[in-house]
Amino acid sequence: MEQFFYSTQIYDNFIILPEDEALHALKVLRKNTGDMITVVDGKGGLYETRIESENIQSCRLNIISIDKEFGHQNYYIHIAITPPKSHDRVEWFVEKAVEIGVQEISFIHTDHSERKNIKLKRIEKRAVSSMKQSLKAFLPKINDIVPLKNLIKICSNDEKYIGYLNKGKNNHLIQSATPKSDYCMLIGPEGDFSSSEINESQKFGFKPVSLGDNRLRTETAGLAACHILNLLNAK
Repeated sequence: MEQFFYSTQIYDNFIILPEDEALHALKVLRKNTGDMITVVDGKGGLYETRIESENIQSCRLNIISIDKEFGHQNYYIHIAITPPKSHDRVEWFVEKAVEIGVQEISFIHTDHSERKNIKLKRIEKRAVSSMKQSLKAFLPKINDIVPLKNLIKICSNDEKYIGYLNKGKNNHLIQSATPKSDYCMLIGPEGDFSSSEINESQKFGFKPVSLGDNRLRTETAGLAACHILNLLNAK
């Protein structure tokens, strides 16, 4: 089974593997000097390397080949989501969104929010693990929690949507979005966005859309939006 490793210590012709990654490669998988391993940098770069040193504290890899745009997408998905009360559900959402395909995740505090903070370091670690497990080379940008009113003012994505369960009155996301574009999708709490938040977001160009007739949990709605936008761009 193919395995990806992650490092940001990348130089002209060699890579230094972080200690936790080196421990897994050398002690768990029993890799040795001369063995080939694949490393990703989280920016779309994929490196085929050969182990030069078995020092866990400074495991050096020689770069054999480079693909700078591994799995490159010609669209951009930004999900801005209200974190649910359970942090396990927050992490689950991030893990699955990375697997499906997302370029940016923001967390927002809304009128009906159940959480005012997130454990960003834990979330980032979960995202790295999901990136490697799903054999991707791109690590989404993950932004700490901010008030919704702040995010809608600075959001610069080309197509901006807000999920709103208003049966029969809003177009479905897949009917509204256009392929090969740059999207931001706002996902509210299970108590939904307040009417004032819907109105305010529309002033900044966010269009209310539906994700279907069923009421979804927050993290499920976030994944549905990821999946819909990926499917739209798979045509």
